[in-house]
Amino acid sequence: MAFDPLHELTTAGIDLTFVGAEQREIIGSLSEEEVTLLISIQRQLQENDPEVEAHIVGGLLF
Repeated sequence: MAFDPLHELTTAGIDLTFVGAEQREIIGSLSEEEVTLLISIQRQLQENDPEVEAHIVGGLLF
């Protein structure tokens, strides 16, 4: 099965429902390494500073 960045991010609990079509296309072209890094950063922020969650829009670090 081919790597699917959108599926991987969603499975990791990152909400992509607010992401537009152009952003989805870009996110869909991310490499495995880039997706792994995003997931890692997201988890670290959530684990180390719950207040940061209020600043995470659309599930990604915007």
